[in-house]
Order: sequence, then C-alpha cells, then structure tokens
Amino acid sequence: MVPLLNKQKVNIKQTGLKSGKKNKNFTKNNFKNKNKLQLNSIQGIIHIKSSLNNTIITLTDLLGNVKSWVSCGSAGFKGAKRSSRFAGQAAVEKLSEKVKKLGYIRIILHLNGLGRARNACIKVIKKVGLSIFFIKDFTPVPFNGCRPSKFRRL
Repeated sequence: MVPLLNKQKVNIKQTGLKSGKKNKNFTKNNFKNKNKLQLNSIQGIIHIKSSLNNTIITLTDLLGNVKSWVSCGSAGFKGAKRSSRFAGQAAVEKLSEKVKKLGYIRIILHLNGLGRARNACIKVIKKVGLSIFFIKDFTPVPFNGCRPSKFRRL
C-alpha cells in the first residue's frame, strides 16, 4: 500500500494494485504452452487389442490417424497359435521395424482386452528401445453385468 499524505485520494493505477484482475503469471495461456511442450515430446500411440483369439497392434499419431498395424495373423500365425504369447511378441517385433522407419521414439500405450499376449507385448516394446511415456488400460469391465436368465424349474 502507498501511504496517504494529507488524506489525498489515490488512484489504484498509481499504486500498482489491480482490482479484480488476475496476475499475468497465472493465465491459461501459460498452462497451454506447458502442455504443448509435453505433447511434442510424445510422438505416437500404440493400441494393443488382445482378445482370446488374436492380438491386433496399431500405431497411430496423436490425432488418431493410423500409421501402421500388425496382427498375429498377418505375422504368419494361423489357428490357435495366434492367441499365444510368442505370436504377440513376433507381431510387436514386426511393428517395431515400421515404427523405427517412421521415426517414432516416445510412445503412449493403450491396452485393451484380456488375452495372453498383452504383457509379453509390453516387454518386447521396452526391449526394442521405444520409450513408453505412460500405459493406459481400456479393458471393458462390467460393473454388474447383464441380467441372468430365470432359473429352470423341474
């Protein structure tokens, strides 16, 4: 506060106080710039859909545009072998070659499903040399499920 001399009226502009305005250091624009810096370091998203029959691995950019994809079936496995962990590892290795050609280094992982190859895929991605920013799980889990059918009476 500026001391008042002889009870004079002082303008708020003279004192440097801002009435009802926020400090410029904490505007929304500053926070947006920080988020942009973090997103620029992340380059792509790998979606792993691991079902009981197959595993599909898709590489997208941050906007969701598909850049490349591989499944265990396209990696050369047929029948029940597609659901194995080894098939998932082979599919990730095949995709990692494409990922490196495109120049992706930092990645977000989106997991979906309860298949066997899910954890094996994560280990191979780390082994290949891609840095994982974070892992998010989108597996659908029923809260209470469907209504069961009525009991059979004999």
